[in-house]
Amino acid sequence: MNQLINLFAKYGFYFFLGLLALEATTLIWMFVLRKNFRKIFGGSPAGGVNLEKILLELRENQNISAVNFDELKKRIEILEEALPKNLRKIGLVRYNPFSDAGGDQSFALALLNEKNDGLIISSLYGREMNRVYAKPIMNGVSQYQLTDEEKEAIQNAQ
Repeated sequence: MNQLINLFAKYGFYFFLGLLALEATTLIWMFVLRKNFRKIFGGSPAGGVNLEKILLELRENQNISAVNFDELKKRIEILEEALPKNLRKIGLVRYNPFSDAGGDQSFALALLNEKNDGLIISSLYGREMNRVYAKPIMNGVSQYQLTDEEKEAIQNAQ
């Protein structure tokens, strides 16, 4: 026991300085944490932080975000449903239907979407006339009789 008292008497001052440094470090660390805490959560006029209010606001924002997410999801589904309606597939066949006219001036143009719905436009060119026809296409077929060139244009589009 005497040795402990002698050791403390000899090195007590250094022990005290070490504890003082540790306390100062802890105090500085607490001030830094308090400053960061106020930055993150903000402070009320009284200087305190109302965590309940902050958590309720976070929950409300989460609910709003969930509603916005659902609305965006529905809009994307609508857009994805509408996309196949766009005419993306194109098939063109040029041909000469009359032996007395020069060149392949006539054509059959198929315009189809992803579901093979659309239309076919045909133009018959002759020396004295030009005729244009349009026929609807559903699932790659028409309710009207198609020429061989129109059928080929549909196959080229698919």
